[in-house]
Amino acid sequence: MRLRIKRWIEGTIIAIAIGVSSGILPAQAQSDQQVRSLVEALREAAPQTGNPNDGLYSDWQIQAPNIPRWSEACIGRSLSPQEFEADLTTARTILVCVMRDVLQQEYRNSGNDEATAVRRAAAWWMTGDPSRYNSGETAAYTQKVLSFYRQQSGTPAAATPPNSAPPASNQPQSTPYDRYMQAGYAAVEQKDYEAALLHFQRALDERPNDTYAQRAIQNVERYHNQPGQAGTQ
Repeated sequence: MRLRIKRWIEGTIIAIAIGVSSGILPAQAQSDQQVRSLVEALREAAPQTGNPNDGLYSDWQIQAPNIPRWSEACIGRSLSPQEFEADLTTARTILVCVMRDVLQQEYRNSGNDEATAVRRAAAWWMTGDPSRYNSGETAAYTQKVLSFYRQQSGTPAAATPPNSAPPASNQPQSTPYDRYMQAGYAAVEQKDYEAALLHFQRALDERPNDTYAQRAIQNVERYHNQPGQAGTQ
C-alpha cells in the first residue's frame, strides 16, 4: 500500500512539473460544472494512508511543495499547506484552476469523448502521463475517478464538447444536495456570502452531519465576518 501511495505522490509531482512547464496554470474556458465534478472525483478517489504525518495535505492528499506554487498561480498569493488544508473552499477553487485546461486538453486528445477525457485527466493527475489511463493499476484508478465523476456531474459521461451541455433529455438531475453545494460554491466565487451560507445550510439539511457542508459553512462565516467582507460585493 505504501508503495502505491509513493508512486501516486511521485506521479503527482511529475504532473505538476508538466503543467507548469507547458503553461497549463492558470487555465480558462472549460465548463465549470465538469471541472468541479472532476475535482470532487479526485478528492473522493484520493488514497488514504491512515497516517496523520504522511506529508500529504487536504482531502485531495497533496504533497506540500505543490501547494504554494499552485496557489500563487491560481489566486495570486502563496498559501502554506496548513492554510490550504484549513480552507476547503479556497482549495477547491485552486484545484479547479489547475484541472480546467487539463480536462479541456484531454477532450481534444480523446476526440471529445467525455469518459475518456476524464480518465486521461485522472491519469495525468496520478502519473503525469494521460496516455496511461487504461494501463495497469492506473486503469483501476482512472475508472474509479470516472465513477465518482459521474455521480458528481449527474451525467452518463457521454461524448460532450467541453463548452456545451448535454441535451436536457439525456441529462439526469443531480441530487438537491449536489445542487445546493454547487450553488454555494458559485456564490462564494461571486463573494455573495449570505447566499452561499444559505445554499450550504440547505445542503446540510439534505445531508445532516455532512462534513463538507459543515466546513463550507464555517469557511463562509469566517469570510463574512472579516472586515470589509460583510454582505454581497
